[in-house]
Amino acid sequence: MQSRRFLIWFFGIAGVMVLLAISFNALAEHYILSHPARGGVQLVSGFERVVKPAWFASIKPDMVFIGSSRARLAFDPTLVDPTFHVRSFNYGVSSETAYEARRYIQDAVAQPSVKAIIVALDAFASGTAAQPFGAGFDETRLAVTPEGAPTPRRGLWLFTSRYLSGGALGMHALSVWLLGHLHAGETPADRPDVFTAYAPMTQSVFQKELTRRKERTMRLNPWRLTQVRASLDALCHSPAAVYWYFPPDNFALIADYAANDATHFIAYKKTILTEVKRHNSQCSNKVRLFDFMTLNAITADMAAAKGQKSLYYGDPVHIRPQTGIMLLHAMLDGSRPGGAALGNELTRNPNAASLIDSIIPQVQAWKTRNQKLFSTFAQSEPH
Repeated sequence: MQSRRFLIWFFGIAGVMVLLAISFNALAEHYILSHPARGGVQLVSGFERVVKPAWFASIKPDMVFIGSSRARLAFDPTLVDPTFHVRSFNYGVSSETAYEARRYIQDAVAQPSVKAIIVALDAFASGTAAQPFGAGFDETRLAVTPEGAPTPRRGLWLFTSRYLSGGALGMHALSVWLLGHLHAGETPADRPDVFTAYAPMTQSVFQKELTRRKERTMRLNPWRLTQVRASLDALCHSPAAVYWYFPPDNFALIADYAANDATHFIAYKKTILTEVKRHNSQCSNKVRLFDFMTLNAITADMAAAKGQKSLYYGDPVHIRPQTGIMLLHAMLDGSRPGGAALGNELTRNPNAASLIDSIIPQVQAWKTRNQKLFSTFAQSEPH
């Protein structure tokens, strides 16, 4: 009898805890998805792999952004939607791998509402066959399997992600906390102290991140290339407009990519260009490929190196959402905010391969121009 009472007590308490978790997650999700600034929390890292597939299914956007934190921090639907008159969703996740990029592209293609897909290509330079995805990723949350078939019992898996997972509890609690800091009429852009994606890069951040990332390279390997091809195959008959882009890392880092491994850095761009051209010659869908990883009006910004705040960057690899609007203008309508070119559209340029090769003389010219600045910068670095 005593053990029976214990079991009733135990399962009763457990049931109450489950009901409380479901209730909180349901109320929090409703609050988040109905909030005018809901786009701002899509830029937050933490448990985004757990809840973003469910949010994506609920929001039913007509424009979606896919990529690593470079995309996650660059595009705030709170800014994008009124500027371009769309309903957008930021599907970016931190340290996204090539496999995850492919699977999120497949998920976007499977959504009838999606009319435009924008993909940051640095994700295809990440991940391995041994570690194809990050913590929290789950195939069952996506609309289709890797083979393209509808995911069995997806509704059940989305329910557990939304209401029963610890990841949802964490992401919902954080999102409610962030949105709760906004006063009436405020947007995330008004509160860079809370929505840190909007915080401008300072000299200390520039120095710390540049030193931390100094040895990095950009390269494809055979496994990553299979993910590029699978992504393009998934897009082959999609009616959505598709934009792939090499993101505008600060040129101080681009120069390091070239110095550390110029051969693979150039091959990384050229191989993706070749695959996109193959896709465009064989498929009804036509991908437009942009290269912002060049010496241009954004990447040449050295304000932080000079002790000022950068208006373009949050740190050397992450642009601020205001800069993301500039990229979208360049891709969607071909405009040049401020009158300056921001990069190259490779798929519409017969000299695209030469443009990619031009990164080497660009690096040399940049180093010559900034030699004195970086000499002073190097001397000030902590030893």
